[in-house]
This record gives sequence, structure tokens and C-alpha cells, in this order.
Amino acid sequence: MSVDGKIASVVRDSRLSCPFDKRRQHALRASHDAVVVGASTVLIDDPLLTVRLVKGPNPKRVIIDGRLRIPLSSRVVTNKDAETIVLTCSDNSKSEKIAALLKAGVRVLTFPCVNGIINLSEALLSLREEGISSILVEGGGELLWHFFRLSLVDEFRVTLSPYVIGGRDAVTPVEGHGFGTFSEWVRLRLIHVIRCECGNEVHLVYRVLRPLNA
Repeated sequence: MSVDGKIASVVRDSRLSCPFDKRRQHALRASHDAVVVGASTVLIDDPLLTVRLVKGPNPKRVIIDGRLRIPLSSRVVTNKDAETIVLTCSDNSKSEKIAALLKAGVRVLTFPCVNGIINLSEALLSLREEGISSILVEGGGELLWHFFRLSLVDEFRVTLSPYVIGGRDAVTPVEGHGFGTFSEWVRLRLIHVIRCECGNEVHLVYRVLRPLNA
């Protein structure tokens, strides 16, 4: 993110990472069983979510899509370099979209939802049963908010890039409703500070403290 806390500008330009940090991100993907994003990230960025800049295995791609919004033409559907699993709401179980995703080789798991929002705790337990014990949540901000809200985050990583973007409507790492009072805020403990080889960025690694209001 930029030093003023933005991960994309108001026009959704997000070219923040130097080549070294991009390689770090791909190495981090390779070290996890699955990489998780929300449907909005697929709609906006159309990512591959594969490991390309370093040597390593591709994690499974898990898409949180309560309303089945991702297009069949998206690269997580058409690309076969890694398995894709879509998590959606139980009331979509007879949807023609699910049938189309299954035909395209995508696995679909359904879960109880409230207002289109998946029960993430139950979803993670199901992923564990699939042999997925470590996940990297890459975004977007709404999904990260729900993970933090439910105390499902163990570690938070951020790279500070040497830019000021500004803008009330620019994108921040964690969005959603947000926490209100100080006692609700998520507390972090800084465990690593890494200066990027590019020389002008800093990578920070935090451990999430529990309970959240400790």
C-alpha cells in the first residue's frame, strides 16, 4: 500500500509493488495450500492467482462468491494451471451458473449465508477437511474485513510503497463497516521489518493478537 494507506487510487490504478516485492508475493503464494480472494477481486482484476515469478507449486484458488458473480470467462475459471474452488451460498445449489462452473472444471462448495455473506468459519472448516491447512487471503478489502471481524487472521503482511495517493474514495486494505471504539480495534504485534532490495520499500509482518480487545 502507499504510505497514506491506499492500495489503489480512485481510478483503481494499483501499480504499487516493485519487482522484488512481486517475487515475495509469489513465493508467499507457493508456501500456502490455497490463495483466497473475493468475487470483486476477480471482477476488477481478473487475476490468475498462480505462482509465476519464483519456482514453487501453485496453491488452490478459492473464490468467495456468495452471489455467483464471477464470469465464466475469468482466468480463474478458464486457466487450468491450478484447481479452482468457488464457495457460494446454499440457496444457489440448483443454479445454472453452478452447473456451468462444474462443466468448466471448477469445484463448487455451498454454505449457509446471511444476506449473501458466507459463513466463513464454517467454510474454513470445510477447506480444512479438503486438506487445506494454510491460506493466503489476498483481498479484497471487504473480504479482509470479514476475516478480521470474525478473528480468523493469524498474520497480517503489508508492504509500504513510496507513494502518496490520497482520495476519499481510494481503496484501502481493509474496508467493510470497520471497528468503532479503541477497545474493538484489532491489535497487532510487529514481528519482522524487511527492507526490500529495491531500496525504497519496507515489508512489515505483524502477528494478530488474541483476544482482539486484549
